[in-house]
Parts: sequence; structure tokens; C-alpha cells
Amino acid sequence: MQVKILRLHKSWSQEQLAQLSGLNVRTIQRIEKGESVGFETLKSLAAVFEIDVNDLKSQNNDKHDLPNIQEEMTIPPDLEEQKSLAKEKVQSIKYFYITLAVSLGLFIFIFLPNYNQGENLEPLIVLAIAFALRLLLLPLAFLSGCI
Repeated sequence: MQVKILRLHKSWSQEQLAQLSGLNVRTIQRIEKGESVGFETLKSLAAVFEIDVNDLKSQNNDKHDLPNIQEEMTIPPDLEEQKSLAKEKVQSIKYFYITLAVSLGLFIFIFLPNYNQGENLEPLIVLAIAFALRLLLLPLAFLSGCI
């Protein structure tokens, strides 16, 4: 049967396959040796491997079947692209929060010592508006891909 090939392709041990399928390890060993298998066992294995029961049921272990299984299990090329896009998105979100924290820290660092019970209020209001605009426009820059 193809169970051993499918199991090894997913880098699972017999114990892991047994746990995922709800079968006994001894049952997995028997299946891999080519002994007869019940339909419920086949259904359980097919569900774990996400394939049709009939595909699993066929006992053709010719060399013709091996490339077909490997072709079906290969990673699609756009998956790598999706991974890189996801990494870029995580990096940009990380950069956004770091920039946000630094901006707020800088604002507080400048604002608190210069407050003086409202004497220097006008320049601080201008500074607060500038920081607020920066914080409001920062997400737009991330969305447009500028940063």
C-alpha cells in the first residue's frame, strides 16, 4: 500500500500516524506490510492523508505510482510567494508598531518637560498636531506600500 510512502512524505512516525488516524500502531505496521485492511481503517487513513479512499485502496505500488504521489504532494510555486508576502507584511506591521511607540515616546519626552502649567501651550499644540498627523498618515503609507 501507499501508506508508508504517504506517511514518510509527511515526515510522520508510525506513532504519529496512529494518533492522528485513531488507529493502533500495530495496525499501521500491518497496513504498511501489505496485509488486508478494513474499509473503516481505509476511511480513517484517507481522511488523515486528505485523499480519496479509492486512491488509497489501490494496491499498485509500481514505480509509476510513486511519481504521481510525489507530484500531488509537491508544494505549489505560489506558496513560496505567499510566504514571502506574509513575511513582508509581518515586517511592515512590526515596523509600524515600533514607529508608533517611538513617536509616542518622543512626543511624551518633549511634551512633559515643556508643559510648564500651560505657559508654552501654543508650540506644544502645534507639536501635538504634527505628531497626530504623523500617526494618522503612517498607516496610509503602509497600506500604499511606501514604507
